[in-house]
Order: sequence, then C-alpha cells, then structure tokens
Amino acid sequence: MHHRWMSCLPLAFLAASVAAQIVAVPPAVNRSSAFLKTEIKPSSLLTAGGTAYAIMLAPPAAVESRLKRATTASVSQSKSRMAQSGKGVPLRIGFPRNLPDGERPLYLSAMPWQRLADGGRAVRIDVTSPGAAAIRLALEATVTDPDVSFRFAESAGLRQVYGPYPANQTAASKTYWSPVLEGDTATVEIYLPADVDPASVRLAIPQISHLVRAGANLLKAGEPTDDIGDADSCEVDLVCAPTPANLNQSKAVAKMVFTKAGHTFVCTGTLLNDSIASNTPYFFTAAHCMNSQEAASNLFTYWFFDAVSCANPPNLTVPPYKTLASGAMLLGRSVDYDWALVRLNAAPPAGTIFSAWRAEPIAPSSSVAIVQHPEGDLKKLSLGIFKGDYNFDEGTVFSEVRYTQGATEAGSSGSGLLTLAPSGGFYELRGGLYAGTSACFAPGETDVYSRLDIALPLVTQYLSPDAPNPSKKTVVVEYYAAILNDYFITADKPEINGLDNGAHPGWVRTGLTFLAYSDLAVAPPDASPVCRFYLVPQYGDSHFYSADPAECAATAVKFAGQWIEESPALFYIQLPDRATGACPANTRPIYRFLNRLNQIHHRYTAEV
Repeated sequence: MHHRWMSCLPLAFLAASVAAQIVAVPPAVNRSSAFLKTEIKPSSLLTAGGTAYAIMLAPPAAVESRLKRATTASVSQSKSRMAQSGKGVPLRIGFPRNLPDGERPLYLSAMPWQRLADGGRAVRIDVTSPGAAAIRLALEATVTDPDVSFRFAESAGLRQVYGPYPANQTAASKTYWSPVLEGDTATVEIYLPADVDPASVRLAIPQISHLVRAGANLLKAGEPTDDIGDADSCEVDLVCAPTPANLNQSKAVAKMVFTKAGHTFVCTGTLLNDSIASNTPYFFTAAHCMNSQEAASNLFTYWFFDAVSCANPPNLTVPPYKTLASGAMLLGRSVDYDWALVRLNAAPPAGTIFSAWRAEPIAPSSSVAIVQHPEGDLKKLSLGIFKGDYNFDEGTVFSEVRYTQGATEAGSSGSGLLTLAPSGGFYELRGGLYAGTSACFAPGETDVYSRLDIALPLVTQYLSPDAPNPSKKTVVVEYYAAILNDYFITADKPEINGLDNGAHPGWVRTGLTFLAYSDLAVAPPDASPVCRFYLVPQYGDSHFYSADPAECAATAVKFAGQWIEESPALFYIQLPDRATGACPANTRPIYRFLNRLNQIHHRYTAEV
C-alpha cells in the first residue's frame, strides 16, 4: 500500500462460505450470435497510407525487446515458492515507452486535416515503435463535443479497425488505452464535426505499450514465432482431443491482454453462464490478473485462438481468431483466495459458449482438465488428478492438482479448473489457476487453484441471482477515489448503482467485498448495526464506520459538527467475543486500518 497503516484490529465478522442453494449451472449458447453475424465492421474514414501525422520512436533497448516475464508479485512467504515458476503473476509481454516531450500534448491545429463529404474533417496519427509485434496507445483527452470520435487501426495481423469511439467516453478515463494494434505502427484517427475547431480538442499520447507478442505476431521470416509455438514441448493442442466437451469448453475460454502503467500482460479466463441463462458476459480469472479497475477497463480478449489442426510438430498457422476490445467492469475479487469476476462491456463474438460451473468441493482423486493459453500460445489442454485441499499458512485453502498430460506455464494464470459434469457431456468450472511448480521438465510437481465454492457467496447476485436468500445476506462493496486517496464501502443498492454508473466521478470499485446482513429480523441474534459517519469537507472529507454502538454514540458526541451521522444501521454484522476476541462460528474477521499520514482515512477489509 502507498501509506503506512496502524496495526489492524478486528472490527466485525462476516458469514463465511455457507452452501448456496444453487451450486451448479449448465452451459449456455451465446444467443446474440445472430445479431453479431450481421454487425457492420468499422472502417477508416481516410485511406491507409495517405497523408498522416507521423511519430517515429527510436528502436528500443535490446533488453526491453527480449522481455519475457512480469516482475515478481508481492506474496506471502508461504506462497512465494508457488510464484517462482512464473505463475502467480501475469505474463508480461509489453513495456512502456514515453513519447518525446515535443509530442505531448499534440498540436492538432497544425495537423494535416482532410475534409469529408459530411463537412467534417479527419486526421490520421501514426505512431511507430520499431520491432513491436503490437502497440497500445495511451490517450489523454479533453473533449466537450459529443460527436468527436476516435478510430484505431493496426498495420499488420488482421488489419482490424476499431471504433468509432465517442471521444467523451475515452476522455472520461484519465488514461485510455487503445485496443491491441498489431504491427509496429499504430494509427489513431480523429473525426471532428464541421462546427468543431481542432484547437478546442486537447489530445496527448504520453506513452505507448510496446508489445513483443501479439495475436499473429507477424511470423516474420528469421524471427521466433514467440506467441504461436512458444508453449513448452509437453503441451497438447486442444484440437488434438476433439471431444464435444473439449471443443465446447474451448469456445468459453479466451486469452486476456491488459495494460497497467504501460506494462502489458497475458492471462487466461473463462466465460461463465448464470442460473437464469441471461447471456450476461461474466468472465472468471485470477485476482493476480484482474486486480484493479484500471486493468479491467482496458481488457482485450482473443477468442478461438486455437490450432487449426492437430499435427506433430505442432501446426503454427495463424488461426482465424476474433478479438473483443470492450474492456470490462471489475465485480469482485479476493487477494487471499485469488479469484476475480468481471463483466465484459460488450457481447462476446458469435459462436462462444458460456461455461457451466459447480460450486462444491471436488471429490478426492477426481479427474480434472485445464484449457489454457500457456505463454500466450494457441489453446492447450492439460489433464490431471485432484490431490486434495492445499492449505497456506495464513489459513487460505486452494485445490491442488498433479498432471497426467501437459502442465501450465506463465500466461496460464486464471485458467479454469474443470471437471466433467455427472452426465459426462460438458465441463464444469471449479476454480482458476493461482500458481504452482508444475512444468514440462518437472512432471511430478503440482499447481494450486482457487475454489469457486469459496467465491460464490460473494458473487451470488451475478452467477445465481434467483437463489433464495432467507437470511438476507448482502454484499458490501468497496470503492476507491484516487483524488482523495480514500476508500468507501456500501451495501446500499442505489448507492452502488450510482457509483458504478459515474454519478460520483472518480470512485471506482477495488473488487474487494464482504458479506453482511441487511435485515436485523433474520440476522443472527448477536448481529450489531454498523453506523456510518461523514466528515464534512472543511475537516477532511471522509467516512467512518463502526459496529460498536458505544463507539458510534461517542463519535456523535465528541465530534459533533464535524463527523455527521449518515446512517445508524447501514447493515448488520456479528462481533467477536469481547473476552477472547474469537470469531463466531463460520465467520471471518474484518479489519479496520487507519491512514497514519492524515489520521482520518480508514479502510475496512476482510483480506489479509
């Protein structure tokens, strides 16, 4: 964390993983496919190769071009060995490059604008980073006219055009990352209506992410194919085992690319069905991949990135893959248990499948399968045996697997742990890859996976929205505002909807949540109300929560006129035993932290 905190103290406790009444959901077909087949592909307004404003970067340093791994993640001592294999952290495939000072911001008035038939005008800006397999552009824009728009084009691979994107939408983010644009030249095309002066639009491209791997990776003669064919020799192309269950599960799995602070990473994720078959694009992966809304906002996914045929040696032909540049919303994650659930901002491509899932402990010695993108390569299938629970020192529980075919590698993070449904006709997701020591050169080693049965109580409202809730459990959602460097929690649905929809700009979900009770009448008899106070701006602009009625009362008296009580019972939660500090059965602690720098801001979390 960016500041020092006081030693944590138990504040309250929440109900842990109590078996939900809906514990399994079958797969579903993407019903939006008929619409997507008729979707018009975007195109550029200007001819490629025509007049453009060109920005040419110098060749990057050789050490950067050979980039392979992410920096080591911060993990507990008991988990550090598991992360040494390159798993437990996302695979890094891109590095930041700053544009020259003279190009920040861009002086749009001096650019070669071209008039269009509708009276508007457009300009192309080409950014070249020599040797890049692909580029992502970081845009910072200030736009007021709603009809200003951006398009993005790639110079290689599928030569796709993305957009148009309303410029106001991209300007809403401090930094907007473009789609992954294959080739060493990335193009952004700006469209202005006839009545908009270029001088009124402020645009900067302060940075790019230079990718050393991409979808097709250009397959240049004399260069390693990297992305395609880079997985280790024991990995098996999924098309080599073309059972209906394997082929259908493959259609639910995507290769993930996302960017944080200019560094670009690869993981694997799975599209999940919900209990009402709504076709809402819920996407499950590892928390060490989707650990912030920043990463989720620029999530770029590759679908059907599969070998075109089974061959030995492997067929390295570039497949007819599809991409989705929509980004996503981070709905929930757990640092301790390493799971994450996001909702894609657009429908996945036609032909995708929403995976089945089962939120129950796995039977000992069960056969399992993993569909993954090791090293960002074409989709692979690994098989193994569930060994049992794997317990870390801090009390977290994962599922341990030993492989009988293949292994996992960097880039496999987040891959679903799968078991065949009782019918045998399809796979059910049971968790996602956290880390491990398995490798082709170490076939006896194991990996550990998160457990969906532990995650489900915190994502029930998404994956099983029609499940009964007799005890009126509710999810408390955490938000963060960078401008205040402060956290905020709420279980109030109107507040959550407002925050999620931008009613209070600057607040974003952290993904961290915990359970509480919304109705005292059906809560445990020892549940206590949680009060919320607001510190008025002239004294600091923050919030304070307490589940101790005496502390709530004392705050109202001691800080009258400064801390204003907003709610005496925001939600209800159980307290530890005052004599022993022990948690009630089937609960886990919530901790309260204080920002020691300002002695005002607090944070409340169940993650340790």
